[in-house]
Amino acid sequence: MGGRECRGIRTLRYTYVRDLDGPWLLFDNRKDPFQLKNLARQPASMKLQAELEAILSRKLAEAHDEFRSGGEYLQKWGYAVDASGTVPYTQ
Repeated sequence: MGGRECRGIRTLRYTYVRDLDGPWLLFDNRKDPFQLKNLARQPASMKLQAELEAILSRKLAEAHDEFRSGGEYLQKWGYAVDASGTVPYTQ
């Protein structure tokens, strides 16, 4: 139902999330605790975004997470999917 692949990190101050296309969300949790102002891809935030991306990339490498599309994981692990691309529920 419209899922989106993403990975993210949260530091003491920031929440940073990227999807398969790149930076998606960046929030300053101290100044914006309700996460209303997305700073991702804003010119003033590019240095911070690059720093957080480096941390996230390092964490993904440490976890051996290749961060692929959902379809690639379904194929890799041999899951059967229905016409909507969803793994059918079985009991």
